[in-house]
Amino acid sequence: MKYIRFFVIVISLLIFVNKTNAQSDHLEPIDGIFSIYNYEFDYYSKVRKVLFVGLTDPPEIRFLIVPSFTPENILDIEFDRKNNTYSLVYHICEKMIWDNKNWESTNVLEYRKEISKESVELIKSLFKEAISKTKYPDNEIIGLNGETYYVSKVDGEIYYFSNYEMGLKSGLVWSPSEGTKMDRLIKIGIEFIGLAKSDDNPVLLNDKLQKEIVNLTNELKQFP
Repeated sequence: MKYIRFFVIVISLLIFVNKTNAQSDHLEPIDGIFSIYNYEFDYYSKVRKVLFVGLTDPPEIRFLIVPSFTPENILDIEFDRKNNTYSLVYHICEKMIWDNKNWESTNVLEYRKEISKESVELIKSLFKEAISKTKYPDNEIIGLNGETYYVSKVDGEIYYFSNYEMGLKSGLVWSPSEGTKMDRLIKIGIEFIGLAKSDDNPVLLNDKLQKEIVNLTNELKQFP
């Protein structure tokens, strides 16, 4: 009987998560340091100390990926005011920082490529639009037989999106459903990671990627 009840709970949670993902196709706010658990503060402090080394404080955009089972990584677009140029910068840890006793000695690989102002403005417009729609989800818990179960965001990946405009504005999403706007946003970010790791310098956006960015930006503008 206990196993049947557990199975029902798991199935209900899966249904709930899928339903929530379908209804909440937007970024969520990022909690400040006074709102998170101690273990989160410790972990994210380690990520910042290791992964962010060499990155500028005010990037044009930032795309941070915090997986559950693979190394943490981050993509920035930086502006060099002196030379009036933009750079696509990608950092990835060789080993996970999470649950790593030797996290301070974690090596970080860097990829750095030039990118045109036109390409930067295109991706910035997408990030800006997605972040402008950031809001808390309508439903975060599920009740079953008088009990409350919180949906855990442990197994999966958390994606952070930031855009600099009079300060750094950010939002996050956790493992969205396939084909949703947030899933498409993540895939565009991952394509930019591929560009940073490519042999091209400066990097060039192909017509397909440009069209994907424009289409998603327009859809987000019409999204409440």
